[in-house]
Amino acid sequence: MGPNIHDYVGDELLRLVVDQMEGVAITDAEGRYVYVNRSWSDLMGGIPLEQVQGKKAEEFFPETRLNEVRMSGKSAAFGEVTLLKSGEKAYGTCYPIIRNGENIGAFFHIILKDMGEARSLAADVQRLNQQLEYYKQELSRVQGAKYSLANIIGDSPAICALRQELLDISRSSSTVLITGETGCGKELVAHTIHSLSLRQTAPFVKVNCAAIPAELMESEFFGYEPGSFTGASRKGGVGKFEMADHGTLFLDEINHLPLSLQPKLLRVLQEREIERVGGGKSIPVDVRILAATNVSLENMIEEERFRQDLYYRLNVLEIHVPPLRERLEDIPILCDSLLKRLNRQLGMEVPSVTDEVKERFMHYAWPGNIRELQNVLERGMNKAWREPVAWEHVKEYFLQTRGGHSPEPEDKQQMSIKDYRKTSDRRYILKVIEQCGGNKKKAAEQLGMSRSMLYRKLEELGIRPE
Repeated sequence: MGPNIHDYVGDELLRLVVDQMEGVAITDAEGRYVYVNRSWSDLMGGIPLEQVQGKKAEEFFPETRLNEVRMSGKSAAFGEVTLLKSGEKAYGTCYPIIRNGENIGAFFHIILKDMGEARSLAADVQRLNQQLEYYKQELSRVQGAKYSLANIIGDSPAICALRQELLDISRSSSTVLITGETGCGKELVAHTIHSLSLRQTAPFVKVNCAAIPAELMESEFFGYEPGSFTGASRKGGVGKFEMADHGTLFLDEINHLPLSLQPKLLRVLQEREIERVGGGKSIPVDVRILAATNVSLENMIEEERFRQDLYYRLNVLEIHVPPLRERLEDIPILCDSLLKRLNRQLGMEVPSVTDEVKERFMHYAWPGNIRELQNVLERGMNKAWREPVAWEHVKEYFLQTRGGHSPEPEDKQQMSIKDYRKTSDRRYILKVIEQCGGNKKKAAEQLGMSRSMLYRKLEELGIRPE
């Protein structure tokens, strides 16, 4: 005996549920109607079950996909029929009915019964997509890099070359080692690389290797499973690598990474997968690694405090951030930029920094680099309040740090900022040419300028091209 209505709508409760649904029709294995609910009959102009029962669906609706679903055994989204009552289109989904592995029929359910509903749904979807895009942008703003290329302040040859390097490095996803002294702007460089890359909309996650206790570093990096150690959350924890998936992970002060963790980091860089603490499952991660150090990793390798193989994995691309003393000519523009930012952050209205202060600043070595410059300038702003920052507002700092001597222009002569910059440019360009073995083309590339521009600069500075 073949299937009957009870095979499709078996008990009274199920039948009540089906009768409450919008436009339901059920066919048997031969594609013949065995059941339609009251809503379906009303939408079709009052056709009762008795009139369609035992007849094939395509006799009433040639465009129906019920037979396609019945024969293939696969669901079909948004089938289309014409409502006999109004002539409008109705949209629904078709599902196969499987019993004991056998296809015994098909089920059609109307979801949208007129174009007004379809247009309303489309408008809702569009609005939700717009909201989703907004929240994606907000998430990118919160999780992403805080700085960009515009924050690399200065127009010295060293900074022009740095900006060009950043543009070149940002094109790939290779690992980058950022070197430079404390306070020279290595984190700024890392943010800039991320903001210029194709990963700019994905997370930018920073880990300060010097600030995490050694015993917690592995779980911070790779996450942990529930109950994997004393005090672990019962829900487990996500590590920095998973947080940065598809984005960038910045490992600041990588020189503080314990020897015990270095092989595990090396494995992640090689295999591109992690294992949580207390877990045995490998989790693939797509992360670009940026690492920064303020000490020589080569020296640490000689002292057996850093693995050589990890060093080579980190040093695929290297970028050196010059200390402030190698670009003293940028100090005037740095002062103006820092003053503007500090006024905004501190709620002050200090109008300017005097030329005397800028000039004297250019005759100091700045061992703390830009971080020290900002500190001194902020001190002076607090004393100047709404007046320009003058030498009297900052000289106490230098008297304390330089054994009672304040920065003076060379040979006690007041050298103009323009002249000092020219001298500094000359010194730096000659140094780069010497490093390049006298190769002007190579030197020009390193300086971020064309060869013809380099020759014009040499002539301007009174340097013989040969």
